[in-house]
Amino acid sequence: MMHCYWIRLLFVCLVVSFILFYLTLSKSLISTYFNNDYRRRPQCACSRPDLPQLAVNSIPSMIKSQYYLCNQYANQRGPHQRIISISLFGPKENKLFQYNKSFILLNQLINDINIIYPNNFTLRIHHDDAISLSDMICPIECRYSNVDFCNMNSKLFIPPKIWRFIPAGDPFVDISMYFIDEL
Repeated sequence: MMHCYWIRLLFVCLVVSFILFYLTLSKSLISTYFNNDYRRRPQCACSRPDLPQLAVNSIPSMIKSQYYLCNQYANQRGPHQRIISISLFGPKENKLFQYNKSFILLNQLINDINIIYPNNFTLRIHHDDAISLSDMICPIECRYSNVDFCNMNSKLFIPPKIWRFIPAGDPFVDISMYFIDEL
């Protein structure tokens, strides 16, 4: 019985990855890299650390014309990323959501990840609009260079509990791990 559950979950993840890949083939990554300051969110006071420039010829042609599965900074990290992924959504999806408690737990999780996985793992936090830029995203992204917040508003057709599996369809990601419990 449990075996069927895992097969179904794997199938759903693969289907979602396939759909995401094909739905996002209309916006050029490369032109955006050269036109924007990928290191700074307009609402944040800081700029994130500079990342190495991606060589255009090192990016497979299938990647050059897709929307971001996370954000521009995450894509600028380039290929061979090692990702730990979680979903973080507000009270609409999670009746037990408490903003302050989630912020504290998220900081503890980041500190634990930095101890347990110190060698170049990035935490991707897939979130909805209930997560505030000024109160949560900016303070964390400015403090931790290995954390990327991925706004899921353009992908609301995907159920929030599935968001954490999106890195499985990201061509820049080599290794991905997923947390099952939401914060």
